[in-house]
Amino acid sequence: MRQLAVIFFLLIGFGSYSQEWRDSLKVARDAYKKQEYPKAFKYYQSAQKKAPSDIDLSDEMGQSAYKAREFEKAEKIYQQSAASKKDASSKAKSYHNMGNSRMQSKDYNGAIDAYKEALRNNPKDEQTRYNLSEAIRRLKDEQKKNSNQNEDNQNNQNQNKNKNQNQNQNQNNSGGQGKQNNQSQSKNQQGGNQEKSGNGNQSKLPNKTVERMLDNLMKAEAATKRKMNGNGAGGSTTTSGKDW
Repeated sequence: MRQLAVIFFLLIGFGSYSQEWRDSLKVARDAYKKQEYPKAFKYYQSAQKKAPSDIDLSDEMGQSAYKAREFEKAEKIYQQSAASKKDASSKAKSYHNMGNSRMQSKDYNGAIDAYKEALRNNPKDEQTRYNLSEAIRRLKDEQKKNSNQNEDNQNNQNQNKNKNQNQNQNQNNSGGQGKQNNQSQSKNQQGGNQEKSGNGNQSKLPNKTVERMLDNLMKAEAATKRKMNGNGAGGSTTTSGKDW
């Protein structure tokens, strides 16, 4: 009786647990139909965790993540799904969806690899072939854009470098000219001071020299007067009444 009771309770518990994941799955699918993709993704995750191991909800879960714009999560789900799939057609679909998720994340190299894997499993899939060509085109455009940006950045750096060099050269030239002008001006000022000082020394005589010159002039003038007076006395004749 006890064993039957245990089995009975286990069946009830299993049935309740089974009903729980089914309820989550129903909510997820209803939300997806209503385009409530974040909610759908949440309940798909819950249903997958509670579902039996032979239940695979990865395709629906990955699609709800993709629609919710959770591209990295969608990529991981499709990657796991591709690894677990047995037949080539199912693998091709998972790789195709993985490539789409990487395209949305602008991982064009990764998208190219995923699309190539999809084509290896299903070479006749024209949609995958078109997506592959689009991923290659976008990758080339991105590389060209990056190359142009790098070239523009290099040109700007060179222009700025040349501009700075020209500015430094102009500043050095201006500084040298200013220094030369200052030296010339200083030299001229020194020369002017020397000339002025020299003229001043030439125009001025010591007081003793002037007095000595004046004294000599006065002596010479006195000597001239005496000489003139002496010559007048000897040459004149005194007249008297006596005849000796």
